[in-house]
Amino acid sequence: MMFLSIIIALIVAFFWANGEIGYSKLTHNLDRANVYMYQYLSRTIIYLLAVLIFDISLFTSFDFDVFLVFLPIILCDLFASYVVNISVINGKLTVVSPIMASYPIVDIFLDLILLKEKIGIVEIVLSIIIAIAIMYLASIQKKSKKAPKPLKGIIFAIVYMLLVAFSVFFEKSAYIGDFSMFQLYYYKGLVYLATSIFFWFIVWVTPVKIKKPNKMIIRGSFITPIGNVLNSFALSLGNMIIVTPISSIYSVLSSLLSVKILKEKISIKESICISTILIGTILLIVCGLVP
Repeated sequence: MMFLSIIIALIVAFFWANGEIGYSKLTHNLDRANVYMYQYLSRTIIYLLAVLIFDISLFTSFDFDVFLVFLPIILCDLFASYVVNISVINGKLTVVSPIMASYPIVDIFLDLILLKEKIGIVEIVLSIIIAIAIMYLASIQKKSKKAPKPLKGIIFAIVYMLLVAFSVFFEKSAYIGDFSMFQLYYYKGLVYLATSIFFWFIVWVTPVKIKKPNKMIIRGSFITPIGNVLNSFALSLGNMIIVTPISSIYSVLSSLLSVKILKEKISIKESICISTILIGTILLIVCGLVP
């Protein structure tokens, strides 16, 4: 099982990294309404398909009380999907991706305050170092002319990080209450279906035309949610201490691919800040998983 977990975690990292690259290309080549429509439609298809395969009985009922449990998670994810678009459009992916992936620095303090979990001095020091690196990176971006609005990209990357942190916290709390990830996927899928229909209607009633699916749309919309489902499956095998740090290296791959595929250029100072955030985040995850 451990070997299988490692393989799946590596696949997840590959999917997430390629998903970010694809999404970056998508946001720069497609209007927002189409981007959001395909983004939510892809999640609808992937999540409901996972439920159909692994727990089809969920389709026979709708429990409003259970839906309310998952609603905070779904809302955080919906807003995060909107925010990430603004961040990627305005900033360099090599810069915003590591910031968006550093949500564990928020989660450990949420766990400490709300779930009364203990955190060590190492986690606190790492969180402070990551926060300083993010702030310094933001100060560098004020003078940058290599992206449309680099500082705006970082600000929305931080907002995205906070939304994901709260989403993860709410999800963790739901699982403590014995709810399953497929229940979450079921209700997420339903809300995403309604949201994708809403954006389809916007595209339909405006001069914007609905774009036919192509390789760019598929890569930018479908790869990430597939990675999400695979990651949940890997975690379900019970090797969180192995899976989480390995899958978290996606932001490293994403930064490398951004330089190679998107031809983004980063300075030495930016490289140091990005490396600090990436290494600090991975170490923070490892520290949080080791008993």
